[in-house]
Amino acid sequence: MSSILITPAAENDLINIWLYIAEDNEGAANRLYEAAQSTFELIISSPKMGTLYRAKRVRLQGLRFFPIQRFQNYMVYYKEITDGIEIIRVLHGHMLQYNHLEPRGH
Repeated sequence: MSSILITPAAENDLINIWLYIAEDNEGAANRLYEAAQSTFELIISSPKMGTLYRAKRVRLQGLRFFPIQRFQNYMVYYKEITDGIEIIRVLHGHMLQYNHLEPRGH
């Protein structure tokens, strides 16, 4: 059985996104969280479906991104691993992904 690993950074992203949206609409925040979980399941069924991220750092080679279903402004950044996928980050499309995926000094 394939597994979905969620990094602490991605879990933190999901919590912060939920909190931000819930300030105005808790129902919408819950729908986004559920859509994220469904998207993870979709990705694990076909891990190569996401677009390859052009990484400068070796540790990010193979990183892909795919939008959350019904919430296209949010992207799931993930890597295929031996027994499934690893969710690296979940970011809003307007965020500068480079700053969150490849910060200076790391």
